[in-house]
Amino acid sequence: MKQSLALLLCAFVAFTTLARETKNDFGISQQDDATMKWFLDAKFGMFIHWGLYAVPADGEWFMEATAKPIGEYRKYAFDQGDGVYFDAKDYHPAEWAQLARDSGMKYMCLTARHHDGFVLFDSKYTNAFTSVQTLKRDLYAEYVKACRAAGLRVGLYYSPIDWRYPGYFDVTGTNCATNMWGYTTAAWHKENARVMKEEVYEQVRTLFRNYGPFDYVFWDGGWIAQRGSDRDAALFWEPGKYRDPDNAWKVADEYSDFDTNGRALGLMGIARKYSPSVICSPRAGWIGDFVVDEGGGAVTGPVRKDPWEKCLNLNQITWGYNTNQNLMTYEQLVRYLVDVCVRDGNLIVNVGPDRHGKIPETHAALLRRVGAWLNVVGDSFYGTRGGPWNPVDGQYGFTFKPGKYFIHILPGHAGTEIITPPVPDKVTGCFDWFTRRPLDHVQRANGTVRITGLDRNLHNADTIVAVVTDGSSPARPPRQISPRAR
Repeated sequence: MKQSLALLLCAFVAFTTLARETKNDFGISQQDDATMKWFLDAKFGMFIHWGLYAVPADGEWFMEATAKPIGEYRKYAFDQGDGVYFDAKDYHPAEWAQLARDSGMKYMCLTARHHDGFVLFDSKYTNAFTSVQTLKRDLYAEYVKACRAAGLRVGLYYSPIDWRYPGYFDVTGTNCATNMWGYTTAAWHKENARVMKEEVYEQVRTLFRNYGPFDYVFWDGGWIAQRGSDRDAALFWEPGKYRDPDNAWKVADEYSDFDTNGRALGLMGIARKYSPSVICSPRAGWIGDFVVDEGGGAVTGPVRKDPWEKCLNLNQITWGYNTNQNLMTYEQLVRYLVDVCVRDGNLIVNVGPDRHGKIPETHAALLRRVGAWLNVVGDSFYGTRGGPWNPVDGQYGFTFKPGKYFIHILPGHAGTEIITPPVPDKVTGCFDWFTRRPLDHVQRANGTVRITGLDRNLHNADTIVAVVTDGSSPARPPRQISPRAR
């Protein structure tokens, strides 16, 4: 069905050139575009939620959802005589990394510790509960090595939340939040919370000092008692460059890290000391280098002005392994990737391995199918930026790089032709990017391009048209921001 030029142009918003402003927060500045470039270019990553919760196989929030006492929960780490425990016998992280590569992903991020407090690395803190203790294996060291060997960017997930500590729900010892375990206000909770914080500092220092440098960090769960915001909890966690020597929840020097002047470093201070180029999420209370959009909600609206990432789960029920599966379809996953990238974001997709360390084959097969498609059309995603025109929800959107504009046409757009907004360069060719077949096109005096003869059946989930130009217009900066997005 033919669309009128007037209606089509109304759907687009011209872009103005603005440099991204980096902000300083708690003494740490956001990374600039040059440091962020690998992330802005990568577009697609693998998230992995794996821990003791894979044993009951009912999701990563199982411990809290069932109010499981820590003594009972710990048993999942050991063989109780039935052989059902977190054995990691099929954990081969090189296979995970190969799957990521086969899927067209450029970075990985594995949970070093989730909210249950069990860690996959070698923490020496007194209260630490680790895979080194239970399996005599440093599972995180194996993961980091595999990522690097595969040429993937190395991501770290760490949650300071720890359900093992009643003090998490009552950090002042004066006002215990409602919780699944029935803890009530007690003065000793304040010290319990301080110990919880101290363990976090020992572990963050250990990770960055012994396992880094990291390229990417997904802090998660900075909020206290699962109430309010991560920012509200900054007084407790001290997520910036330095810690306050008068803070009410002190960390002993033996578990701290310091700058060259002897000042105690906060969480981001430690991160940047050992990984100066690392980019981090905002979920420990610091502003973050990128914005997080979590969950399966639809991605709509204009191109977004700040670096951002959509994180979602292939199994649309839980992030951790679950015997109950509601697997995303191929068409859904492609739609998310398109909707995110045309709005200048990244998509990180989660898999949940079982207690043995095996990623479900249904997850792997879906990702490999997407990877096979990206192997053909990847140039329309990798290294591009969203725009330079705003997308039309449910119909089409755009990515671009020097000399090329890509039109991503979704099933919601009917018809076998499309008209572009004014293209500033001379168009030298238009192609179906899945087949590289030339398409008939006419560039009009006002710069708009009418493209006809689209085959909507070859890959209906995303019909990609490449508009190739002579590149005569001034080079665009790395990020272009819509007035509607400001």
